[in-house]
Amino acid sequence: MQQVRRAFVMATLGQYLRLVIGFAMIAAVSRLMTPAEVGLSAIGLGVSMIVFSLREFVSCDFLIQLDRVEREDVRTAMTVMVGFTITLSLALLITSPWITHFYGEIELQDFLLVAIAAALAECISLPHISLLRRDMQFGMVTLVDTARTTAAAVATILFAWYGWSAMSFAIGSLIGSVAATGLAIFLRQCWWSFKPSLQSLPAIIEFGRYRGATSVADRAYDSLPPIILGAVMPSAGVGSYNRAIAVSNLPDRLILGSVFAVSFPALAAGVRAGLDLRKSYLRALSFITVIYWPALVLVAILVRPIVDLVLGGNWDDVVPIARILTLASIFWFPVILTSPLLIALGANRSAFLYNVVSRAISAVILGIASFFGLIAVALSQFITLPFQSVLAVLFVRRYVTFGWRDMGKAVLPSALVTLASAVGPLAIAADNGFSFEFSPGEAAISVGLAIVGWFAGLKLTNHPFLNEITGFVGDSLRGMRLGTRGHASAE
Repeated sequence: MQQVRRAFVMATLGQYLRLVIGFAMIAAVSRLMTPAEVGLSAIGLGVSMIVFSLREFVSCDFLIQLDRVEREDVRTAMTVMVGFTITLSLALLITSPWITHFYGEIELQDFLLVAIAAALAECISLPHISLLRRDMQFGMVTLVDTARTTAAAVATILFAWYGWSAMSFAIGSLIGSVAATGLAIFLRQCWWSFKPSLQSLPAIIEFGRYRGATSVADRAYDSLPPIILGAVMPSAGVGSYNRAIAVSNLPDRLILGSVFAVSFPALAAGVRAGLDLRKSYLRALSFITVIYWPALVLVAILVRPIVDLVLGGNWDDVVPIARILTLASIFWFPVILTSPLLIALGANRSAFLYNVVSRAISAVILGIASFFGLIAVALSQFITLPFQSVLAVLFVRRYVTFGWRDMGKAVLPSALVTLASAVGPLAIAADNGFSFEFSPGEAAISVGLAIVGWFAGLKLTNHPFLNEITGFVGDSLRGMRLGTRGHASAE
């Protein structure tokens, strides 16, 4: 438990660092670029993301699941990943003129060329990062991810400052990939991994055939909004929706990103150790919701000051869209654990079926909504996210025995904590005539009141997450005392 706790803390720390860096980049770029330029970059990144998500068919994460990793496994992972990335790069290079013509954006072809270079640079780091995650070395993973994010952000801002428009994002992605790859190689020092081998190819194919389809469905669905919207409306609309997603995804990036980073290695270790997955799963849902739900409600209340702070004053259209997307995300909480749990159990086929069915139906709903405007697309999330969540639980219950009542008992205290955390911010809104146009000072007070309400809710409901906080603080204090004693002894 302590190892998982430390891993979660390191992953969360990484999420915080990347969130701050991402905030700075979005704030700067949103003031240097127009919505149309942001929209064009979203289309380019969406296309490249879908293409290179196909690499998950030969995912290096098969190394995490192995009971024992041999050198031949790592060498095969590197050989296959590099070879498949080159193949996908050639395919995108050949089709890029047609993609450019479809969207009517000449600059998109150059964007895709740089995106290809970024993918080629990134693929070399993937086996090394999988090994770090397998060993639960999330401090090093955080270091690599932070280096990538920092380098990409600095480069993107600099090139945007000098007028490189949407290309700034592509160049930033390339520089970030180079930085992450260099650091990952330095940390692992697995120079022997570059020697070609195909000895473990059957294991990669077995792991990746369903994992790949699952990941492609995930990435394709995440990339669909800019791709679909870019086909039916100007790039400026795509840019506004992209920025609305960035604001509404703040709790996801802050909380669920770290959960996902730790969940698969931790669950895989739990399966190998024969732990009670029912208890672990329900406990995980309880911990996720007690942080995630209050964060979502707070962001929904404070959307206006967040947009003004992060994006500037020229993005008013983002406010209602971001608020709708944030509130709809309340239904997302079971989904984040579904694929990691099923894959850890070896149920790759079920993980594949869940993702394909849930994403395909949601994509159809999204496509239909896109013809009715941005608000309709945002509102469609109140249909797609509950559907995906219910389906996720149904698939998990095939392997982990629990009832709907058990799940309700697990998350009910979190709902009460969420209500407690929202009392203060809603009281300020009521005092303003039920207006959510908070000033910076009112927003700061709202955050403080939300934190106080959150802790009060934890105490009143006797939420199990309170024990985790107490345990973490206790471990930290003991570590500090031991460090002080060691320093005194050395003197």
